[in-house]
Amino acid sequence: MTRIVAATTLIAALLAAADWLDPVREGLNGTYYANASWSEPRAVSTVDPQPSNDRLLAVWHGAPPPQFSATWAGSFLVMHDGPYVLATLSDDESSVVVDGQKVVDNAGRRTWPRGATGMVTLTRGVHAIFVQYARDEGPFHFELLWARAGQPLERVPAWALTPRRVGFWVFALSAGLKRTLAAVQWLWVASIVAAALALAWSWILKGRAWLEREQVWSALKWILAGSLVLNLAGTWWGLPGGSWAPDELTPSLVMTGAARAFSHGWFDRYPPFHYYVLTLAFSPLLLLERLGRVDLGAVMPYALLAIISRLVSIAAAAGTLLAIYACGARVFGKRAGVLAAGMFALVAPFVYYAKTANLDVPYLFWFALSMVCYLRLLDGLALRDFIGLAVCATLAICTKDQAYGLYLLLPLAIVHRMWQANRDAGERHPLRHALFDRRLRWAAVVAVVLFACVHNVAFNARGFWDHVRFITGPASETYRDFEPTLAGRIGLFRLTVDIIRLAWGWPMFLVSVAGIVVALVTPSLHRAARWLAWPVVSYYLAFINVILYNYDRFMLPVCLVLSLFGGLALDRWLAGHRFRTWRVAGAAAVFACTLLYATLVDLVMLRDSRYTVENWLAARVGPGELIGFVFPLQYYPRLEAFNNAEIVSLPQLEENQPPYFILNADYARAEAPDSEIGQLIAGLQNGRLGYSLVFRYREPAPWPWLPGRPRDLVGDRNERPIISVLRHVNPWYEVFKKGS
Repeated sequence: MTRIVAATTLIAALLAAADWLDPVREGLNGTYYANASWSEPRAVSTVDPQPSNDRLLAVWHGAPPPQFSATWAGSFLVMHDGPYVLATLSDDESSVVVDGQKVVDNAGRRTWPRGATGMVTLTRGVHAIFVQYARDEGPFHFELLWARAGQPLERVPAWALTPRRVGFWVFALSAGLKRTLAAVQWLWVASIVAAALALAWSWILKGRAWLEREQVWSALKWILAGSLVLNLAGTWWGLPGGSWAPDELTPSLVMTGAARAFSHGWFDRYPPFHYYVLTLAFSPLLLLERLGRVDLGAVMPYALLAIISRLVSIAAAAGTLLAIYACGARVFGKRAGVLAAGMFALVAPFVYYAKTANLDVPYLFWFALSMVCYLRLLDGLALRDFIGLAVCATLAICTKDQAYGLYLLLPLAIVHRMWQANRDAGERHPLRHALFDRRLRWAAVVAVVLFACVHNVAFNARGFWDHVRFITGPASETYRDFEPTLAGRIGLFRLTVDIIRLAWGWPMFLVSVAGIVVALVTPSLHRAARWLAWPVVSYYLAFINVILYNYDRFMLPVCLVLSLFGGLALDRWLAGHRFRTWRVAGAAAVFACTLLYATLVDLVMLRDSRYTVENWLAARVGPGELIGFVFPLQYYPRLEAFNNAEIVSLPQLEENQPPYFILNADYARAEAPDSEIGQLIAGLQNGRLGYSLVFRYREPAPWPWLPGRPRDLVGDRNERPIISVLRHVNPWYEVFKKGS
């Protein structure tokens, strides 16, 4: 693979140099006017590789005037004699003139793009082309298309356009060079991806060899495979064209940060580390976009980026299960570690977040790795484990801020362990030696330096402080469910226990509780139980008890630790020799029941009501008919294929008069009736605004006989407080039609 990458790199570099020396320039002469009549004065003159929306935005720096027009002039290359079809797709007037003859006349004002075609017979050679486009008002859209007669239309490629008149053979050789360069660049990027996949495969083989040495591969491979199937199912949820997972790290957010080099004041609600990870995962496609070979703003390439970001979460989920095994094997034995991994793979929120680009599974992966280092450290007090814990803990915090709570009290456990070791070694001042031990100093230095580097404090100090102000201010306001009183904190603790129960279902929840009891009544396990309790206690006191609200995703690290105790309980249960068959059957029944809970996540996502509502709209809404909606688009079916507008008030509704209005009824219940949006919703539902309900739908939840199903996934969505984003899967929708 190294030789292939080197060879394709060399060939691509040589062809790029030849292209740089090529005298034939790509594109057309673009002229832009700040009016809709192509009249002077000219606002901009440039050479555009292709007439397109991206060029229109770029020329006007992302903010075009209310009215503008553009012309493109130059030559294009025809390699074969015969009839050709040219076309424009535009929301307002456009036309194409070839060799002085108007071929396409796409006239008229409109708010929805319309296509127009024209046929012309061309001879092999270089032909003059002149294109016009005018935007009168509203949204804008323009595409220039062509095809040989009988073939599908496609965008006129940049290699077939040039801003000046050139000879046929010069133009043909230039086009051949550019097309060859494009093919080689694709091969070059593909070789880099193949090399990266080969490296990843070698790591997978090393992991398998480690598990085979541990003599657990035969069992753990089925857990990993089953988890992979659960997590892969529904990975395409909402794609292409939609992003239905709340708080998902979308490709546009990542690419916006990457375009600013995550500097110059850039910040977001989340820390930057996973942005770096996804930028690296996106890098092949980003490179192809930089080379002009792909448009990542197009629907399918953008969807591919979203899939890649979700696959990164799936990889992190697999790594998390391996780390859980390693932790369980160290503290309770190998079989307990395998069973712990199997338990955690079936946590319902874990199955959901493993298939989205949210940060919950990536930061959980770093926490799980840090637990491996933490337990190794407490066993042997080796410097490498101090450094490993510092690195993994810092990366967890730099992936999602709330991870700080997991580590705030851990230094106390580590210092206590070092004090014990120093005392046993006969040190005169064991506590002082523990506090000033060089291993602690090295770990602290590594953590601070790594934190500063990840947050780019040297070159983005303003962005870092803006992020801190955001997460301590607006990001944490209005969410609190409990008062900072004794009664409020008791209520929060009861809710926390209930969230953990709902995440697993009663069987596995009771198994984890049984594991805690086993650890408490077994003297030889007291030390391991204390070590595992530290991060949970720290997290609850330093984070949950501070923000005074809780969600199921917040409890993932707690469930991870509880799975280790659950693995212990199942290991002890299976170790008994009496009634061996019944013991195995009982454990299998617990796993089978919990598997049903986990599978519910996939089934409901795969059968989401949005898909049915999309089909209903596609069959009834005419081209250009406006669909109104309220609340963010991510809570709706993919409306990008329709003419849509967000309407949040009665005056807006009166102004736009959409023929259809779609409402997420589950989300609407949380809206205050006296708010502007609440009055709009009430007016739609009671018919006072002239709209009638014509369609109401939610996909029936599967397996109604299954006891203890996740309430936010299949419940009536009236539960309070809100503890899960699973309630946003498969919601109720109401579609209203004006005048019906």
